[in-house]
Amino acid sequence: METMNGFLYFFITVILLIFIICYAFLAIFLNNFHKKIYGQSTVMAWIPLANIYLLGKLTFGKDTGYGLVALFLLSCTLTMRIDRMTIVLSLPDILQMILGAIFSGSFVATIIFAIKKYGKLKTNNKNNETKEIEKIVKENNDFFNS
Repeated sequence: METMNGFLYFFITVILLIFIICYAFLAIFLNNFHKKIYGQSTVMAWIPLANIYLLGKLTFGKDTGYGLVALFLLSCTLTMRIDRMTIVLSLPDILQMILGAIFSGSFVATIIFAIKKYGKLKTNNKNNETKEIEKIVKENNDFFNS
C-alpha cells in the first residue's frame, strides 16, 4: 500500500510540474508575441483568464479572445458554499462536455496559428532589418562616393 501512495505522489508531482512548465512557456510566448506586435511586454500573459483572451486577441482579434474565454467559462462549474447552503452554477453535463471539447480544439488551433503568425512576424522583421541595413549602406556609399 505504501508503494501505491508513493507512486501516486510521484505521478501527481510529475503532472503538476508538466502543467507549470507548459503554463510558463505559454506565458513567455505570449509576452514575446505581444512585444513583436505592440513593441512592449504585457502582464496579461501571466494572468490565468487574461492569457486565454490575449492569445485569441493577438492571433485573430478581440472577438476571438472573448469567444475563447466564454467557451472556457461555459465549460466550467462554479460551486459556492454560503453557511449551509450550496449554490452550483453549471450547464447540463453533456453541454459542458461539448463546449469543453470545442474550447480544447479551438485553444490548440489558436496556439498553432499563433506560432505560425509569430514565425511570419519574426521572418518579416529580419527581412525588413536587412533591407534597412542595405538602404543605409547604399546611402553611405552614395554620400562618400560623391
